[in-house]
Amino acid sequence: MNYAELVTAVQDYCENNFPTTDMDIFIRQAEQRIYNTVQIANLRKNVIGVLTAGNKYLQCPNDFLSAYSVAIYPSNTTTATGSSGATTITVASATGIEVGQIATGTGIAFNAFVTLIVGTTITLSVANTGAVSGSVVFEGEYLYLLDKDVNFIREAYPNQSQVAKPKYYAIFGPQTSNPTELTFILGPTPDANYYAELNYYYYPISITDPASLGVTWLGDNFDSALLNGTLMEAATYMKASAEDAALYEKRYIQSISLLKNLGDGKQRMDAYRDGQVRVKVS
Repeated sequence: MNYAELVTAVQDYCENNFPTTDMDIFIRQAEQRIYNTVQIANLRKNVIGVLTAGNKYLQCPNDFLSAYSVAIYPSNTTTATGSSGATTITVASATGIEVGQIATGTGIAFNAFVTLIVGTTITLSVANTGAVSGSVVFEGEYLYLLDKDVNFIREAYPNQSQVAKPKYYAIFGPQTSNPTELTFILGPTPDANYYAELNYYYYPISITDPASLGVTWLGDNFDSALLNGTLMEAATYMKASAEDAALYEKRYIQSISLLKNLGDGKQRMDAYRDGQVRVKVS
């Protein structure tokens, strides 16, 4: 069901033509209600940010609502040279490079990792497949941070100049430059530059937004929830009778139950490990 079909259906059910502004409010309120009732997979989003050495704050994305996970991993880029068939390369700087990190670049073999560091000479686990030149990237393992309260981080790491690899994060509060958006605080303060991968909850683009072209996942895959949710909002606007309002609510609850079976059930398991989703027979 696209936007135009949804509007037509709501007006037909209600036997009323609503102003576009009001109709869009009904729809957005219904979407918000649905997205805060069921955690369907398309409410997840991933971004990569950068932690700067000595700075324990990290800005949240502008569409951030809550975090599913925060992971960090070291990534250092430097120029390097090396011969084909050799297991060593010479880097311009070995700062931040550690044993175990994966190396990638021109001439570097697939899945080559650092086994030894002596000055600027790096020994790799696999021989070079060609002449090494230009930029080489060294990336370390993911470390998932633990969600804590701001007070915990403040008490555990009272001196922000005390640096180490971060272990914890918390939602600190509004950004200084943009009070409508949030900021993470890390503990301890990063001792080096790290990449941070944030997996977070957000509201997808509304079907009312022109940029969506009138099509969204919810409208395409579960229009019953979207339609019945919108009808509930429209009924409130019209001050519908208690009987009609109860009917719309009942239909909405039924459709949400089906959506929860998908979002909170099937999308979080598979038949091989968990068996088929079972519903109690009444």
